[in-house]
Amino acid sequence: MAYIVRIVKGRYEYLYECRSRRVEGKRSPVSERIFIGRVDLETREFIPKSYVVKGMLDVERLEVTGRPLPKVPSCYLPMKGEITS
Repeated sequence: MAYIVRIVKGRYEYLYECRSRRVEGKRSPVSERIFIGRVDLETREFIPKSYVVKGMLDVERLEVTGRPLPKVPSCYLPMKGEITS
């Protein structure tokens, strides 16, 4: 189950999606936060996190090298059964 956490710091309210999962060998679930974006408290404007994947394409092996792909919050992913065209 995922939920949204709001943290107010200065002029901005930072939004995180929290997920918890079980890890074998640990007694309690492990939670992880994924940054979604921030809200300007004066204008109430939502500023989403930009997801830019930088890497190099190795043509011989046909794979992308470089940094791993970022974790994307589930609110940005299409819902199950949603038709995209």
